[in-house]
Amino acid sequence: MVSTKAEARKWSHPDKRIELAVESGLEEAGLKRPGRRRDGGGGGARTYRAWLKSLGLVFMDDDDRLWPTLAGDAILQGEPPLPIMSKLVLSTQFPSAFTASGQSAVNRRFQVRPFIFLLQLLDDPRLGGYLDEKEEIAKIVICYGESNKQSCVDSVVERILSHREHGDASLPEDYVDRFKSTRSKAPSLDAVFKNFADIANTLGNQLSFTQLVSIQRGGRWEIASQGEGAVRDVIAEYLTKPLLRDADDEEKYQRRFGLPPGKHKDTRTLDPLARSITGAAIAERQITTTFLTLSSAEIITTISPDLVTRVADITGLPAAVVDGVLARKFPAGGIDTFMTEYAVLAFGSRDRATEFEKATASIFSNVFGFQTLHIGQQGIRPDVVVSSRSDSYAGIIDAKAYGESYSASHDHRNRMVAYIKGYKTYAIDDNPLAFFSYVVSEFKPTITGQLAMIQHEAGVPGSAITARDIIRMVERSKVKAYTHAELLGILGSAKGLTFNDLLLQP
Repeated sequence: MVSTKAEARKWSHPDKRIELAVESGLEEAGLKRPGRRRDGGGGGARTYRAWLKSLGLVFMDDDDRLWPTLAGDAILQGEPPLPIMSKLVLSTQFPSAFTASGQSAVNRRFQVRPFIFLLQLLDDPRLGGYLDEKEEIAKIVICYGESNKQSCVDSVVERILSHREHGDASLPEDYVDRFKSTRSKAPSLDAVFKNFADIANTLGNQLSFTQLVSIQRGGRWEIASQGEGAVRDVIAEYLTKPLLRDADDEEKYQRRFGLPPGKHKDTRTLDPLARSITGAAIAERQITTTFLTLSSAEIITTISPDLVTRVADITGLPAAVVDGVLARKFPAGGIDTFMTEYAVLAFGSRDRATEFEKATASIFSNVFGFQTLHIGQQGIRPDVVVSSRSDSYAGIIDAKAYGESYSASHDHRNRMVAYIKGYKTYAIDDNPLAFFSYVVSEFKPTITGQLAMIQHEAGVPGSAITARDIIRMVERSKVKAYTHAELLGILGSAKGLTFNDLLLQP
């Protein structure tokens, strides 16, 4: 939406016309809450522009015009966002165009890819495979993780181990003076901690795009289940790459940084005289942006007449134009965009639990081909019921967007037993119940024994599967669809499922 309203346009106008147009567009897209603007000066648009710049999706040229990077343009064109965002996160470095100056400036002593540094720490056996977000990432890693050299990793590991033993007493006496914010009017230890805790939380949100790390409720970071090999491969790859230069030249730096997977150079000619932004191109971008917004909230598998009408109503463009653009650009629908949002929901909080439940139901319906009913919070009933008309069985699903490793406690086991025994009261059809499953962000090693207890009491086998592996199953389905017999074998396997259980080979 920022690109649709502002691409190739000069931002600096006394009446703030571009910033205000972008804010209006953000509201139309549902990305910003409508209402009276406090300053009327387009500050919201500039904030979103800064976020997009930090992620490597846009840049400003020397004539104050905004352009998408190749990565930003790829997302706008409907390419799968997750691999693009994962690459950009892992490639993030200090110094950068975003952190070279201004309020977001980072001290030039930092010559580091911060997310790679975090993975180096998580992979270090001395730390026991975890980091605490507020106590270790915020208080120590952010302050001392200056480079990806092993000597710096060793130094930070020693500081963390000392803090685990002695707490804040291990911090140096000049900690506040050295690390206080330049914008702080009354610097204190608590103020420094709060500032760094906010930064650590943002780092965690960004790292979730890679699906390499599990961030549990309470702020415990771990390498995702069976992700050790992938983490080590990523570390080895990025340690061989030199940091990008020219952080003080925004266009040059961002065009190098903002590359999607498979691209090694941005050779575009961006001068509007050479690349005219025609009315047709603007209309296409509006249609694309609207479609991507819709497909982040629901699975769209076909370009139906109803979808064309919805996009036409939102954009105000003729239905024939909308139909032509969508049929050409998104013939397979928008599953990839939806799955990006699903990855975020899985590590969200319980206030988004219903969204996670509905998203899970949508996947089982639109990707895996089940008859599906989302029940949600309706007494002693599971979140989702599915039924296979082809193979004559049913299943029940509890979706747990806890942001922490799940364990089926005594209360949760009793609840699942009650769901199973009361199945006929909420069944979709006459198909017998053949499995139950927990869909979670992560699960604890105790889950298989807990599933066995439920099966012993209720007579139905179950499983636990991470949202990360649901995403992998969706990816595999694009190459070769699962049969319902295969899905029953996976979801009724009486254990916590691992990557190797998913029959991922086409």
